[in-house]
Amino acid sequence: MDDRKKLYALLSAPFPPEAIERTQGSVTGKGYDTAGVRAQYLINRLNEVLGVGCFRIHRTVSVKQSTSPKGRTIYEAIVDMTLEIGCWENGQFVVIGEALADGGHTAFIECDAKKGATTNALKRACAQFGIGKAAWEGTLDDDNAPLDDRSDPTHATHPAPPVQHPAAAPPMPTRASNASGGRNRLTSKQLGAIFAAARKLGFEQAALRAQVKLLYGAMPEFLTSQQASELITSLNSGAIKPNGHDHSAEKAG
Repeated sequence: MDDRKKLYALLSAPFPPEAIERTQGSVTGKGYDTAGVRAQYLINRLNEVLGVGCFRIHRTVSVKQSTSPKGRTIYEAIVDMTLEIGCWENGQFVVIGEALADGGHTAFIECDAKKGATTNALKRACAQFGIGKAAWEGTLDDDNAPLDDRSDPTHATHPAPPVQHPAAAPPMPTRASNASGGRNRLTSKQLGAIFAAARKLGFEQAALRAQVKLLYGAMPEFLTSQQASELITSLNSGAIKPNGHDHSAEKAG
């Protein structure tokens, strides 16, 4: 179980900004904007974490041809996909995890419809293993949330007195209210920096989340931009360690 928790932490790690793909509803005709992780980065994550050949994709494709209101031929593709992760033992693929997903896409060219439906299903399947899950959680960045819904009252905290440290030690994070409005939520770049700094220190993702929850009363995705900046500084300076102690203050003392 511990190994699988570590595997999940690796699979669900944040993606770099260049992996994020955003589309405008006015361009796609969907009527709403979307944000997600580019499909190749999902495949890269599977290869990098599991190893080449340690996942398999099965799909069933069906295509329906029809005519658009303007008389053009259009193709609607639907893909039923099974994504398996595992390993090879004695010539047999041993499955340790399976995700079922479907996807659909409509295009004027049949192969484009199939490709779009496959990509859509892949993103849904990968998210079940945590890969690219931020896009489905709505935590990819703060601009994805409506203006009146960017602060989550369930994650609001009450101000606490600042923690005092020796002058030479970097400041430790202090609690602050998240209820002032979601526009000051941390960015996806800050979130990625938090997890990157934590990994260098040897934090497991579950331990990091517990530590951030203890310090701020909120999970990393719901920190303010200022809180995220403080946390990144503390992690990079070594003021926070996986054991939860103020390492800098111990050295000074």
